[in-house]
Amino acid sequence: MQAAQAGHAKPLWRSIVETLIAIGMLLFLAQALFSTTVITGEAMSPTLRTGQSLLVSRVPYVLNAPARGDVVVVRNRIDPSILLAMRVVGLPGDRVNVKGAQISINDQPLREPYLAESSERLSVGTTTVGQYRVGQDEYFLVNDNRVDIANSRSSGMFTRDDLYGRAWLVYWPIESIKAVAHIRPTTDP
Repeated sequence: MQAAQAGHAKPLWRSIVETLIAIGMLLFLAQALFSTTVITGEAMSPTLRTGQSLLVSRVPYVLNAPARGDVVVVRNRIDPSILLAMRVVGLPGDRVNVKGAQISINDQPLREPYLAESSERLSVGTTTVGQYRVGQDEYFLVNDNRVDIANSRSSGMFTRDDLYGRAWLVYWPIESIKAVAHIRPTTDP
């Protein structure tokens, strides 16, 4: 008894079902690995602007710890349906000091080349101060626009589980398509 005759074609309905299953599996996999969000507001300006659509990779922090300078996406603590982009500046065990727009890590001023030297940044008063100790499995997140304090300065530390993903690509509008730069800030010796 032969299992199948050579040259015998599958029925059309079976090919359609197999194709739909394959597409469904690809969509499920894409949803598990990536997500999207739209930037609202200027909290991450100049790195990200309002109206830009962002592709977020959900895999990196399953495999590796976040690094200083990573642009991450977290859920808004007030409305978890909203995703927010922020930058990692404080790592577990760090002492973070904030004075105006200047951040120091372990008493060393942080040089952040991704920040704009604008009158807005320079006008962040020196009365905007704070000292923080980053605990184990915690991260100190801030916005690139330091006038906006809706970050670790006002809402506390974020854990690795709070990190929804790593910003990967701006894909809309078309003229803004670019990979998100995860520039590592440095400390002065």
